[in-house]
Amino acid sequence: MSVEYDLVIIGSTIAGIDAALQAARCKARVALIQQNCHPRFPWYQAFAQIGRTLQRVDRVNQLQLFDAPLKTSALDLAQVNRWVSAIAQSQQEFYSPEKLAASGIEVISGSGEFRRKPQAGFLVNGRLFRARAYLIAADYTLTIPEIPGLETVHYLTPDTIPNAIPRSLIIVGDDPVAVELAQLYARLGSQVTMVIRQPHLLAIADSEVAFYVQAQLEAEGIRVISAIHISEVIQTQKKKRIHAGTLSIEADEILFATGWQPQTEGLNLDAVNIREPIKLNEKLQTRNSHVYWCGHPVNAIAQSQAYLAVNNALFAPIRKFNHHDVIQSIETMPELAWIGLTEVQAVRKYRKDVLVLRQSFSSLLKLQVTGDITGLCKIIVHRDGRIIGAHIVGQNASELISTIAVAIRRNTRIQDFNQMPALSDNLTALFRNAAQDWYAWNLNRKSVLQDLQESYFAWQRSLPFDLTKIRRKK
Repeated sequence: MSVEYDLVIIGSTIAGIDAALQAARCKARVALIQQNCHPRFPWYQAFAQIGRTLQRVDRVNQLQLFDAPLKTSALDLAQVNRWVSAIAQSQQEFYSPEKLAASGIEVISGSGEFRRKPQAGFLVNGRLFRARAYLIAADYTLTIPEIPGLETVHYLTPDTIPNAIPRSLIIVGDDPVAVELAQLYARLGSQVTMVIRQPHLLAIADSEVAFYVQAQLEAEGIRVISAIHISEVIQTQKKKRIHAGTLSIEADEILFATGWQPQTEGLNLDAVNIREPIKLNEKLQTRNSHVYWCGHPVNAIAQSQAYLAVNNALFAPIRKFNHHDVIQSIETMPELAWIGLTEVQAVRKYRKDVLVLRQSFSSLLKLQVTGDITGLCKIIVHRDGRIIGAHIVGQNASELISTIAVAIRRNTRIQDFNQMPALSDNLTALFRNAAQDWYAWNLNRKSVLQDLQESYFAWQRSLPFDLTKIRRKK
């Protein structure tokens, strides 16, 4: 029996909308079912801009460039929230159903479920949508751990927009969002304590650059405590307290950022023989090869999944997803961004053929002027110059890592960066400096070539030379 659509996308998340636009550009007939989803605007990114501004004011005061210190009054959170709402509204306009419809996408409001009988398809508002392939781009919800006493305590989540900045705050979780929120609240005046399950922050990142970020947070007064298990949460008269092992920590508010889970309720996945927990193969297919999934709590990963899933769904399912090919970033200050293998992963895979090139941000005059010298550019290469990983913490890390991502995609080797045209104080000079370090390492490794070069220069020095007898060429 014929079908109506080439692809039906379930969930109007950012990844789902990007997938629909990509399918429409391929001239496929595509339907986008909203499924009670909407593009999320991370309000804390706007708040973080305020934190960065306050940090720069502090920097100016430290330099004592004015006769009197610059003063900042208390934040008007009501005004800030209006500003954030305006930004969110502007962002939503880019994803409006009218604009999507103008791109050739049929947008269906409401939610539905898979049906097996009398015909297989996805039923929405009494209408059955049948397609060659389906792509689930479901939203994610926060996972809250089961802790005794938590049900009686009011707590915050990453989606909670504050009406007031708490004087003290406990953040439970080592999710990247938790790290971003910890620095944000600290810069807005809170005394922040992070309770994490790992030995250090950002266990998903390379440990060396992760320690850079943790050191920066601790330098700003954020306390980081490693505790595997929280035994109890208590609401006192004015405070909230958690017990973790032998520790008892008290604060005005508690915020949980402990992981995410996909929203699968109501989809009736059993009708298409999909069982939970959802398992995907390398092509992003579920147990049912006609149903793809691109849901991930990190937008960058979800959007990369969507791009690959659409290609596999519309054409031949031959592409394989590798999360090492995706740029990931943490919007702290300084920023953290990475792509490819960590140092541990690279050594495990290539052993002695791995070379780690490190460049400090403090070597650039431009950053010394602005005071943003805290940073490290760490490029992991194979001995032949292939870039197998890059981890950058510092100003504009997310922009810098994009250059490396293009280089990896085009099989550009580190030595090629030595010929890259760049201003001497531009941040991309870090890559050229790394290429020069690779060249020096490679030269030292090749003792025969090194001996030949030394012999050549020794021979040149032994030749007769008289500066006064040199004539200018016509």
